[in-house]
Amino acid sequence: MPTDQSPPPDTRDAAQTLDDLEELLKRIPGAQKVINELRDLRALLVGRRAPRVAVLGRRGSGKSSLANALLGRELLAVGAVEDTTAAPAWIDLEVQGRQVRWLDTPGLRAGARPERREAVAKALRSERPDVLLWLFKASQVDAGVDEDLAELVALRASISGPDRAVPVVVVMTKVDELPPAERRAPPYEGDAEKRASIEQAREVLRGHVQRVTGAELPVVPVCTWQRFAEGAVATDWRWNLDALAMEIHKGLPVSAQIEAARAFERARSVRRKVAMRLVGTATSVSFVVGATPLPIADLAVLIPLQSSMLTGIVYASGRSLGPRAVSEWLAVLGASVGAGVGLREAVRAALKLVPGVGATISGAVAATGTWALGVAAVRYFIDGVSVQEARAAFSQAAEEGPPSDITRPDEE
Repeated sequence: MPTDQSPPPDTRDAAQTLDDLEELLKRIPGAQKVINELRDLRALLVGRRAPRVAVLGRRGSGKSSLANALLGRELLAVGAVEDTTAAPAWIDLEVQGRQVRWLDTPGLRAGARPERREAVAKALRSERPDVLLWLFKASQVDAGVDEDLAELVALRASISGPDRAVPVVVVMTKVDELPPAERRAPPYEGDAEKRASIEQAREVLRGHVQRVTGAELPVVPVCTWQRFAEGAVATDWRWNLDALAMEIHKGLPVSAQIEAARAFERARSVRRKVAMRLVGTATSVSFVVGATPLPIADLAVLIPLQSSMLTGIVYASGRSLGPRAVSEWLAVLGASVGAGVGLREAVRAALKLVPGVGATISGAVAATGTWALGVAAVRYFIDGVSVQEARAAFSQAAEEGPPSDITRPDEE
């Protein structure tokens, strides 16, 4: 696994840039909040690792199907009658460089073999998960749920420390089987009867979870059904996986967030959230650097920072990490964006000659350039807009500027 002490080859430039920036910011009064954000950025980009997800539920709840649905490939065998997982095991699920560390477990109380609980507990203790997924079949939310929840609570307690319980997301699977049975295929947004059935089952399950656990845990309904042919998806009924990915994201440490954003195929909201975090932090740092008289050229600091931001956005989108993708994208955007950035840099440098307020304006302009580049990159790489729309996003972001809370980094 990558660590802060020994970054992998493809992140060494970013590591050096962030190290240099932190040393620089330590010399600037009142920059501690930005330094903390920079450290989070380092964990996100340099210390990144695959998320560790453990999935628990009774046989037939759709544990293997969920793994396949999240990554968009037929990675685990799915069984309709017998449990396909004989013993719990941590496995690495990977699709074209997108990775998740996944604890595959047998069904709760499957085959009346109570020794399986201890085997699952042992696997959980051997490698503590970042997030626990508790699965319940939508048509069984009022059938033997108390026994399942009691076992899940005990398993969670066996790995939770006194200061932090492992986050839990309750997943209500196979909502396509709820009435009306003749309308199984999603989307369900325009089907009032189907949505009413889903919401009713969700409320029943939420009530049981709160009563047994004493906590308000997120309950996310999903459909994960896919039919594969020759390794490709032939029929795709996946529904609401973006919402599930967001709930998983909330429980992850910073170091696992960018890999989770990449790994979960239907997780655009998560990718966007991670990417905008990169943009916001880079913008805050640009403001502080641009507004402070420094003995070195600002561009020597800001250009590597912006490059790290852009390569991080490219990586979060699921593409290969590297400067080539960024340079190609900047070239495709064309002269208008380059001219806009150059103009802002020239204005920022000139304003630094004005005493007092000039420095503050300089910081704002530096932040605006970084913000506009980041917003345009997010629109293009994450949202999938055209080059023309990315150019328009750059122009609009440059005109409006970053949110005021980003350019007031000293305020809590």
